[in-house]
Amino acid sequence: MPDDELLVELLECQNNTRVGHITLNSPETLNSLTLNMVNKISILLDEWEADPSVKMVIFSGTGEKAFCAGGDIRALYESMCSSEGPVFAEKFFESEYRLDYKMHKFSKPIVSILDGIVMGGGAGLMFGSSYRISTERTKFAMPEIGVGLFPDVGFTSVIKTLPDGLGLYMMLTATQLSAKDTIFCNLTDASIKSEDINYLLSEITENIWLDEFQENIDLIGYLVKQNFYADKVKDLPDSKIEKELDEIQALTNEQELEKVCSNILSNHNDDDWYVRGRNSLKKGSPSSAHLIWHQCLNSAKLDLKEVFKFELNLAIQVTRIGDFKEGIRALIIDKDNSPKWRYDSIESVPIDWIKKHTDPAWQQNPLEDL
Repeated sequence: MPDDELLVELLECQNNTRVGHITLNSPETLNSLTLNMVNKISILLDEWEADPSVKMVIFSGTGEKAFCAGGDIRALYESMCSSEGPVFAEKFFESEYRLDYKMHKFSKPIVSILDGIVMGGGAGLMFGSSYRISTERTKFAMPEIGVGLFPDVGFTSVIKTLPDGLGLYMMLTATQLSAKDTIFCNLTDASIKSEDINYLLSEITENIWLDEFQENIDLIGYLVKQNFYADKVKDLPDSKIEKELDEIQALTNEQELEKVCSNILSNHNDDDWYVRGRNSLKKGSPSSAHLIWHQCLNSAKLDLKEVFKFELNLAIQVTRIGDFKEGIRALIIDKDNSPKWRYDSIESVPIDWIKKHTDPAWQQNPLEDL
């Protein structure tokens, strides 16, 4: 791994306390995560958790476009094309989910500064953070239906925390959320302007960070909600999700996936926001839509460890037999934007085909030891 794929520093704070700062530094790939980045981050977290002088960890991204747009999609595609099978893809997903789970269980606060695009692997880092800061450039989405995957990195667990029907709608339509959308949904905790990120990092060094998890969370919350920051984000666009929630819930309040999708596709609202959502569903993988429905049915039943085991099994089966390879080919590799999905409609997907995705991929799930 090039040394500059991650920028790592220890911020020296007051009273000999320190804060670890990891900057994803691959702006040409929208800071997408490689396997080496995942492994390096995991090692750093282990080191910093064991270091009593390090009280907190911060994640940010380089550039104006993205915090992190996902995983190393080309490497995953090459793995699925390999004569050996998707060995690398399986290792990548396992390592990524282990890192995400580690972040959820980390004994010290993790703060993510979500400036720009947050998707896929970036969303995993976001979900695993204990305090999340958006900016006017934040664009959060789970658009995996468009590449024949499903919203993973722990999103199965997040679904049950969102207003009824919203997770399903977001996943089926790849709906993009703004800063105020994410705050309304409790996906983020506060917003600042992107121009103030460096000032916030400077302020962090001027404080004493403690051994108590919640006290440090309270302090970072106090800092980012000061008038200096808050006054500048008052004029950010209102939450579209909040405004449209009743309509979203009316569209998704059904007992069958086919009916939900029919409601969305036949909705005649000509607002561009709805039009984009309809187009994403129309172009997306029908198999992915069924996997998304399966996620929603299982969300409330699974604890966090079970979620990552459940998602890893789905992810591995998708790399072995599913639409993921074709989705990446069409959107990323050949860029013809004409994926040839295995089934051409949501109604035509057989139950047995989805069951193949949920059948155990191994004798024992690799994440059994979490």
